[in-house]
Amino acid sequence: MSGVPKIEIQESVKTLQQLLKRQESATGFAKVQALYLLKIQAAETVRYLAVLLNRSEPTVHRWLKLYREGGVEALLEERKSPGRPKASKA
Repeated sequence: MSGVPKIEIQESVKTLQQLLKRQESATGFAKVQALYLLKIQAAETVRYLAVLLNRSEPTVHRWLKLYREGGVEALLEERKSPGRPKASKA
């Protein structure tokens, strides 16, 4: 599960750097950073990439799957948590 990811990053290094600067959340930053590190070949395995990002391997695999299936847009899409909505303060 921690092998070499079979993925080609379509965005240029410069584009990824610009995306990094625009991220407002730590998770969004980590997702783009994962792509950046793969693009510049700083991480050869998902395990090492997960260590660099301080995330679990399954999380990094999920991010790469999202990218593979829908590109950067799908990767950075805000996910709503399932379940009951937060209670409003009345």
